[in-house]
Amino acid sequence: MALVFLAGQSLAAPDRIAANRPVIEILLDNHRVINVVDDFLAFWDRSKGKSVRQRRRLWLEMVEAKHFDYFDRAVYRGADPEQRLEIMDEFLARVPDHIESIREFNRSLTDPRTSPLVEAIIHFRSRFPEYRHRRDVYIGLSMFRFDGSVRPVQNEAGIPDTLCLGADVLAGYTQEQARMAIIHEFFHLYHFGFLFRQPLTTQFRTPHLPLMIEGMAVAGTEEVYPYQPLSKYLHFTEKELAAQQKSLGQNSRKFLDLMRDNASPEVYERWFANRRDDETPARGGYLLGYEITRRVRAAFSLEQMVRMTPDQSREHAEEQLAALANDQILLLASGF
Repeated sequence: MALVFLAGQSLAAPDRIAANRPVIEILLDNHRVINVVDDFLAFWDRSKGKSVRQRRRLWLEMVEAKHFDYFDRAVYRGADPEQRLEIMDEFLARVPDHIESIREFNRSLTDPRTSPLVEAIIHFRSRFPEYRHRRDVYIGLSMFRFDGSVRPVQNEAGIPDTLCLGADVLAGYTQEQARMAIIHEFFHLYHFGFLFRQPLTTQFRTPHLPLMIEGMAVAGTEEVYPYQPLSKYLHFTEKELAAQQKSLGQNSRKFLDLMRDNASPEVYERWFANRRDDETPARGGYLLGYEITRRVRAAFSLEQMVRMTPDQSREHAEEQLAALANDQILLLASGF
């Protein structure tokens, strides 16, 4: 009914302009949706049959040059020219098998009737009505590095405030998985709107902050789409979830040691990467962060948690990690 009313002839000129905006942009408080994928698909059609050198040139002209800041800050992120070339060549070699799924995802994402982005915005704002959107959204390419992320595009201060969707990754998701991934990123935007109002200190580069940021985003997704298996919110298989839950106490002790040692980002970021090694479970920080958030929510709402300072978050993270580690010791001592 609201959209029908907006289309009425009695509207003032500014209201008529607003009514003609795409539905997605109205839901985003009149911020734009910048579609990098359209330019990529135009490049792809034109580059058929071209040599590697010609394809590189066309890519730079038709895609990167048009969206330089997006690729610089959201994808390459400090890579040197040689690394950028390697990333580009790897992507162009890998992407042919994904072209049709990217085309279809792009069509669905920009159609209000089928868009997981539209659905995610509506559902998120229904649960968190105080949220206000402040930047354009990019339907971008992550070169297979992320499904969604909040990055400092067009922000010289380096504050992450822009939603960047990796259509090349999201194209391989189900509609439900895509919605959950987008909701997860909207929660980051909501949280960062409070977190980065505070002065930047060394606490912003300590292990506990990504732990709490990601744990709250998982819990926020659960709030918007309740009653789903935990594995869906975490993007785990049931087998992966069971294995990490079994090792929760041990992993809590390991992460607590990182916090107490003030580990560098190069060390603690492994806990949020989708790769395994002998010391770090794949994306193990997401489950640990969720478990901490779940326990803290016995006393605080998510709306209160997003307003916590980094120091307050650290206090809760240390307390709950220690409790999780001690729980396992008690279980082992009791023979369970």
